Amino acid sequence: MKYFIITSYLLLLQTAVFGQSGWTREKGGAFVQVSLSTFSSNDFYSTNGELFDQGEDFQSQALTIYGEYGITSRITGIRNLPLYKSNRFSGTDRVGGVSDIRIGAKYALSQKLPISFAVEAEIPTGDGFNFADVREPVVPGQQINLPVSDGEFNVWSTLAVSKSLPTGKTYGSFYGQYNIRTQGFSDQYRLGLELGQRFIDRIWLIGRLGIQEGVSENSQPNVSFLYGEGTTYTTYGLTAMADLTNILKLTASFSDYAGFISDRQNIYDAATFTVGIAWELK
Repeated sequence: MKYFIITSYLLLLQTAVFGQSGWTREKGGAFVQVSLSTFSSNDFYSTNGELFDQGEDFQSQALTIYGEYGITSRITGIRNLPLYKSNRFSGTDRVGGVSDIRIGAKYALSQKLPISFAVEAEIPTGDGFNFADVREPVVPGQQINLPVSDGEFNVWSTLAVSKSLPTGKTYGSFYGQYNIRTQGFSDQYRLGLELGQRFIDRIWLIGRLGIQEGVSENSQPNVSFLYGEGTTYTTYGLTAMADLTNILKLTASFSDYAGFISDRQNIYDAATFTVGIAWELK
């Protein structure tokens, strides 16, 4: 039962967190980032918000490619591809594979005051099952399900508005997201705020704050621990992006969870650290 409960966070851990904004790419403009992220925790918040120390770590790492392309001056194509994601506990083998793919487009509703609306499909790459052998304690034949795909098709809708100061060195964005889930899971929504400041002409520092809530009570309580049903949280983070050349950028970020806006429920609590390299063509 312990391992069954611990798996609740697996499908919530996003290998890369990208801010939402009201801007779209210029026609022919592109942005591609390759990133590596890591997470480790043994602190688990149950569906009623109780904190449990599980006694052993859950660990997850991922290699992800995120891309944007300006199809027109108002339409930007978006793709998020977790090329490889691995999960394990300190007492199990590591298992992994390609995680769920998100693909969609963002449309500029207004360009004078940047406002955009995006729709993305999250396509499952598996059936929600990926078993790891237990090593400690040794139990012949015992396995734990550590899926990297939840096996369900999602549709994300995002409305975002942004504003940049005349200097071009400071900006802010606010967004709301709605996630339509299938397979009988309850829908989710997210709200977020992002603030960015450019320093010494080559470095951006970007702070983020957001929440996730469920639209309704758990509709499938018997599988909620595996697939994140009933998960809520407040998340915050900081990203640094440094220009290496006119088109190459180095990125580093961390994100963590808190309970000061939305309570932490059905989630592991620890920081995710990410490093990456990005290419941008304007």
